[in-house]
Amino acid sequence: MKKLKIAIGADHGGFLLKQKLVKFLESKSHTVADMGTHTDESCDYPIFAERVARPVAAAEFDSGILICKSGIGMSMAANKIKGIRAALCRDTKDAKTSRQHNDANVLCLSANRISFSAAKNILNVWLNTEFEAGRHKRRADLMERLS
Repeated sequence: MKKLKIAIGADHGGFLLKQKLVKFLESKSHTVADMGTHTDESCDYPIFAERVARPVAAAEFDSGILICKSGIGMSMAANKIKGIRAALCRDTKDAKTSRQHNDANVLCLSANRISFSAAKNILNVWLNTEFEAGRHKRRADLMERLS
């Protein structure tokens, strides 16, 4: 597996899963930047979505990971940033398709809907799946025009 530079962030609802995933990613020798939150106190998810998405869009990181209770808010907020293709993935099929067909550069996870074990599996598939390009490149390029 290629060693990546990854930005990760979560709100209070995703804090515990984020902490576990940071350790998991570091155990795989990835460089991980924890963009917060650093407690389980209530906070606003758009702040952390932006902290991860802006540097990913600027190519300071290879990819990003965002976690909240549902994954929906983080996905919506991250996708407001030009150059971000954030995908909420609840299983390995979503993870594979989001990379192969959509060239997702931010993975969004639901802390309430998936276990740590499932999150690791999703993350492994997502990080190890390449964009297929071809007809999918044309569609990814069309998405970029929307932002």
